[in-house]
Amino acid sequence: MNRQIIALIILLTLFIIWLEPLNFGPIKVNIAEGVNGTEIAKILSQKGVLRDIPEFLFFLKILGKERSLKSGTYELYRYKNPIYLINKLTQGRGVDIRITIPEGFTIFEIADVLEKNGLVDKTAFISLCCNQKFIRSLGLKGKTLEGYFFPDTYLFNENQSDTEIIQVLVDNFKKHTNNFNITDQDSLYKILTLASIVEKEAKYEDERPIIARVFLNRIKKRRPLESCATVLYAMKLRNMEIPHRRLTEKQLLIKSPYNTYQNLGLPPGPICSPGMASLKAVISPARVDYLYFVSMGNGRHHFSRTYQEHLAAKEHYNAKK
Repeated sequence: MNRQIIALIILLTLFIIWLEPLNFGPIKVNIAEGVNGTEIAKILSQKGVLRDIPEFLFFLKILGKERSLKSGTYELYRYKNPIYLINKLTQGRGVDIRITIPEGFTIFEIADVLEKNGLVDKTAFISLCCNQKFIRSLGLKGKTLEGYFFPDTYLFNENQSDTEIIQVLVDNFKKHTNNFNITDQDSLYKILTLASIVEKEAKYEDERPIIARVFLNRIKKRRPLESCATVLYAMKLRNMEIPHRRLTEKQLLIKSPYNTYQNLGLPPGPICSPGMASLKAVISPARVDYLYFVSMGNGRHHFSRTYQEHLAAKEHYNAKK
């Protein structure tokens, strides 16, 4: 092999290494809003990500990307070539943040999780969730977006706005509920509302369809739902202290459209984000004629057909608590 071929191989190898150098491990780099190209180059150099500032600025200029670099938190590999860095910074997508929304979370709890992960301001986020014009723009009904944030695991990043985050959550809700083929928004909203109550009342999968049927039976007979979960939600809306034990008789008298001890039918809207199991339970409830249920103290419930049976069950299980 002559010297020219060896030299060519060496040059080619060096070029490939420059183009796609070895990874020396990722590092998080925060680019603040309003920082120019030169300042960004200095930040990258200080973090040990950038090899050569003049080289970076040269490619930034010839690529015409001087004003295209975006703020955010990025996960970058050390000593990558400047074109790689420029492409990453112009894409404007920071580090993905994994967020899990469990079944039964309210918009207040979801906002709290998002805020703790640096994605939103909780107060501003909740305010947007209550904005009527915004809710209508999403093609949804209701006074708030309560219930429309489908429980799931999501990937967000710091560059996404509150509007974009909500759109992702709502799109996922629509994707899952479209399988039900329910075109009437009023019917879907009623299903969502009842499913949210079932979500809060049931802890075991096999009880969800039974609890759903109990509530449907009570609605049919024009009896109040008498769900403690709705009273707790009413208390939350009023920023009242949530009790650790059973609700008192006084608390059950709270004046609120969400108090299903005092009002017939469904509350004005959902009280949390129900999961798929609770939604299916409302759409396909169990075939039972129960009208009452009481907690057995272990997460399960005792179901009764008559008020006398229910009182006996309450006395029996409350004595054990």
